[in-house]
Amino acid sequence: MELRSLGLEHYKGYAQRAELELAPLTILVGANNSGKTALAQAIQLLAGGLAPEGRDTSEPLPLESGGIRHGETFADLVTGRDAHGWLHLSANLADANRELSLSVTVRNVEIPPLPPARQIVDWRLTNGGDEIALQKSGVADQSYYYKIAVSGLAEWRRPVLWQGLIPDLLSFPTKWAAKILESFGILRGWALGVRHLQCLRSLPAAPFITPENTPEVFAPDGRNTPLILAANGELRESVRNWYRDAFGVTIDVAAQGSYSELVVGAPARDANARLTQSGRGLLRVMPVVVMALTAAAAGSGVDVIEHPEAELHPAAHAHVAELLLANLAGPVRPLVVETHSEMVLLRARRWVAEGRLPADAVVIYWVHAEPGSGSVLRKIRIDEQGQLDHWPDGVFIEDYEEIMAIRRAARARAAQ
Repeated sequence: MELRSLGLEHYKGYAQRAELELAPLTILVGANNSGKTALAQAIQLLAGGLAPEGRDTSEPLPLESGGIRHGETFADLVTGRDAHGWLHLSANLADANRELSLSVTVRNVEIPPLPPARQIVDWRLTNGGDEIALQKSGVADQSYYYKIAVSGLAEWRRPVLWQGLIPDLLSFPTKWAAKILESFGILRGWALGVRHLQCLRSLPAAPFITPENTPEVFAPDGRNTPLILAANGELRESVRNWYRDAFGVTIDVAAQGSYSELVVGAPARDANARLTQSGRGLLRVMPVVVMALTAAAAGSGVDVIEHPEAELHPAAHAHVAELLLANLAGPVRPLVVETHSEMVLLRARRWVAEGRLPADAVVIYWVHAEPGSGSVLRKIRIDEQGQLDHWPDGVFIEDYEEIMAIRRAARARAAQ
């Protein structure tokens, strides 16, 4: 299944409804603290609710999922940090045979002396022409009773238990159980395929135990990247080639008995050095390279990368952009990139203009804050000539302004 769109409302800075329509490459740009990271991490927040981890699955939206900490309390997820607030998430997933739409509203309820509880107050799942709707009976209490409505059947009221955002099947008629179970399996399968790389990335400082098999989980800080490389010779060769082209250095996994470590070598050096003791840019980009090169084989899901250009010299930004574009997995695994690099945007436009990428394979969102509205999304499309259908004032004009300032200063000095 493909994630076609994600909707959110009353989520962190997004006081009003915002909808993110995904393309094979979705680029998020905007100033610091505009809401880009919150938007990018909302995908993993939803996935954590659809495939909750650990023993306690009663929380509709776990505060930690996929290794990402979304907040310390539920109030951290709600616009204005309202202790009694609510947030709304929706998603549309589809493939050639079916379309699933999920809509859910979660509210925090505090009734002293009982501990605060998060309640799903409205939940709707549409599968083709069929819809299942659950509405909480009495928001002011902490009971489990819901009004349940299924297409073609009368409404009924009964208690519902939840595993994350998924209700138990005992709440539905037997003849609906198989179809509902299929839908839940699709949602869970998609959620397990979400991978997210945060901006703060690091690799283990010490040698690691050489794994026998490739790790199944891609850690958001990239810490298990060396394990993935050590277990996959073909991937290791691809990574080595990219580093050689981008930086003129060699990357390898040096085995020492049952332990291994990543090493880097350069023509000017007589011996290899540990990657963790080399340039920070070489270290920070390693998980990005591995995620990009494994996207095609990862199956259904979403890849999210925060600032793939972090701590890299501007000259390397083009190599990173080429890497991401060359390894797009298509609609089945869209890539969402949060970036401050103009080169990522320019290289995507160039690929479209050169006919190497369809125009509809890229969508750009400018994320900005508006007084009284909070974070707002503005969609920008690229046409077949690589031109943008519109562009907000003041975005990526810093170089131009500096050049103009230099010219004004030069003219002023010449006139003295």
